[in-house]
Amino acid sequence: MAYDRPEEKPDYLKEPAARTIPDEDVIRHRPQWFREALAHAPESRRLTVDGAGIHYLRWGPKNRDDDPKRPGILFVHGNGAHAWWFAFIAPLLSQHYNVASIDLGGMGDSDWRLAYSRDTFAREIGEVALDAGLGPKPVIVGHSFGGFVSLIAAKHYGDRLGGLILCDFTVRPPEEVREWFLDGPERKPTRIYPDFETAKARFRLAPLQPCANGFILDYIGALSLREVTKGETRGKRTFEETGWTWKFDHSIFDGLRMGSDHADFYANLACRGATMFGIESKDYEPSSLDFLRKLAPEKPVFTIPGAQHHIMLDQPHAFAAAVGALMAQWRAEGALE
Repeated sequence: MAYDRPEEKPDYLKEPAARTIPDEDVIRHRPQWFREALAHAPESRRLTVDGAGIHYLRWGPKNRDDDPKRPGILFVHGNGAHAWWFAFIAPLLSQHYNVASIDLGGMGDSDWRLAYSRDTFAREIGEVALDAGLGPKPVIVGHSFGGFVSLIAAKHYGDRLGGLILCDFTVRPPEEVREWFLDGPERKPTRIYPDFETAKARFRLAPLQPCANGFILDYIGALSLREVTKGETRGKRTFEETGWTWKFDHSIFDGLRMGSDHADFYANLACRGATMFGIESKDYEPSSLDFLRKLAPEKPVFTIPGAQHHIMLDQPHAFAAAVGALMAQWRAEGALE
């Protein structure tokens, strides 16, 4: 996602990146594995949840008949992102699992709402997970903000889920919970650019970080934009000019409450659970791992080497392998049946 004006950025987005990468280490050409992954195109689907059309992508096995009874995975993106962030991850797992990726309400190609809450996001996730043909007990994999709302979904849908994997989202003790959105100023509308190329050049990750896999940023950045027309209305916003802007509703996070009950939810999930962090992420804190391990000793907590906050962009194969390993373990234990 991108923020066009410095005053729009929450404090955690104004900090410099945790590390830098030399320009010569950034890969721009699309390697063969990436091209092959994108060649396995998903089916685009929509589901109405609480009056809003929620878009999601669905991958079945390549060159085989789909079997909706196979175990499945639902990927949930972070703040301002979209379902296509997992378009190169899903095919790495679709040989053994059905895979879906959601556009949360107000983001990607889902409808915008007049009001958002953690519970509306949770219902979107839960209903898509049950609608997408992801086997008897789907597993939800949520990144960053998507981890937060996936945790709320797992609280409400846990008995119908196989597991929850949190990716670079920190479950904290109640007294240390950070409200990301309540104390900041209201966010200003996203800027409208006169043409696609100008807009695409403004794409940045948030929190700020470099990524050696520049070809992935080029791919998701181009899919993060939509053309709008003067007078068009989405949610509470009526666009005042024609051009290109980002595929998220700037008002989503105004007054959005996170709550202080995350630790209780995580400790008492009715499904399996696990947490992964990028070892070079700003959100990786050894003390947080210690807390999670004491809070729920049965739930694995681990790190991905060479990854910052956006684990699936920095280390896509390691990310997919970690998800696949947890799926295989939980499947062997009968948790996905």
